[in-house]
Amino acid sequence: MNPQPLKIGIVGCGTAGPAAAILLRRQGHDVTVFERAAECRAVGAGFLLQPSGMHVLRGIGILDEVLNHAAKVECLHVLDADASTLLKLNYHELGGDLFGAGLHRPVLMHYLIREMAASRVDLRWGHEITTLRRNNAKWALGTSAGDEIDGFDLIVLADGARSRHRRQIRGGGVDRGYPWGAHWFIGANRGVFPENELYQVVDGTRRLGGFLATGRDLDCGEPLVSLFWSIRLADDEAWRRRPLDDWKSEILSLCPKAEVLLGQIHDWSQVMTARYGDVRMRRWHDEGIVALGDAGHAMSPQLGQGVNLALADAACLAECLAHHPPHRALRHYQYRRRLALGYYQFATRWLTPWFQSDHEWLAPLRKSLFAVSMRIPPARKLMTLSMAGMIGHRR
Repeated sequence: MNPQPLKIGIVGCGTAGPAAAILLRRQGHDVTVFERAAECRAVGAGFLLQPSGMHVLRGIGILDEVLNHAAKVECLHVLDADASTLLKLNYHELGGDLFGAGLHRPVLMHYLIREMAASRVDLRWGHEITTLRRNNAKWALGTSAGDEIDGFDLIVLADGARSRHRRQIRGGGVDRGYPWGAHWFIGANRGVFPENELYQVVDGTRRLGGFLATGRDLDCGEPLVSLFWSIRLADDEAWRRRPLDDWKSEILSLCPKAEVLLGQIHDWSQVMTARYGDVRMRRWHDEGIVALGDAGHAMSPQLGQGVNLALADAACLAECLAHHPPHRALRHYQYRRRLALGYYQFATRWLTPWFQSDHEWLAPLRKSLFAVSMRIPPARKLMTLSMAGMIGHRR
């Protein structure tokens, strides 16, 4: 373990921030997390926790409790508009007892925050960091309240895809975003969608519906399911000016079994809009500063890796700091993460237009490509490894 405790400031309390805070505090570092929200409020639809993310939560010590609330997902099942199977990937293809876990986002947040408290991490709600200033090899953080907090040896940026501070890293990076996003809603499943599948239905490249069983909330009530409906972001406002039933009819024409779920939506205010980041950075660190999670590499959720990559980032950073002085640790972090992050960024950018774009001519090619790939064991296994977050993953 690094014998020299560091004063570390973490900007953001999403996934990467809390995980890094817990692991670094356990190494003896003085860790403060700054979150602009006034209170704990997990934002976003359900997500699929992959074996790579489970590995990190197991190390933190909260995996079993988290999985108690999850739906055990054994496969990805994508249907074409004619109800034929376009793609089906099973975790058992990888051997062992690997599976995915559909999870309600507040569940993970609850256990991470509880563990931060147990680890005596200094968590400051309502602290929006507006400036970062480097002075004499230390960092000072300015808040929206006009305060300045200084003396930090290391700053961890974990403030998401819209990070205002990644420009502090040479090269800065850019968020190009995507013209397509999704409407999403979380409701009671009521036995309609299979809990062991990530269930998707597609029609060309313009219409896509996803239904992910996400287990139970913290109160262990009814099993939940998250709906994702692909939209062109430029059309979002126009849709919201139309009757809600028009939107429901569009979904039901592709997936009639969604009727029970859609019946729980009574107003447009219940339907959220997700916008996808596409953050590109040449490097994720500079002197005394490093970007984790979406702050460094936000991507479309086509491969469902956001939370899992964020957790792996946090674990990798902690391991590097445990064995190297800070300046070498950050370089080693870059080296260790380059394969996995490079692969998933490339794969996501390549895959997204095949499911969310105006390129309808891709649909027949997609059907042929997947039909061939599913019959070639190495190709099928590569797709399954990609889904499970195992590319570039170290156990």
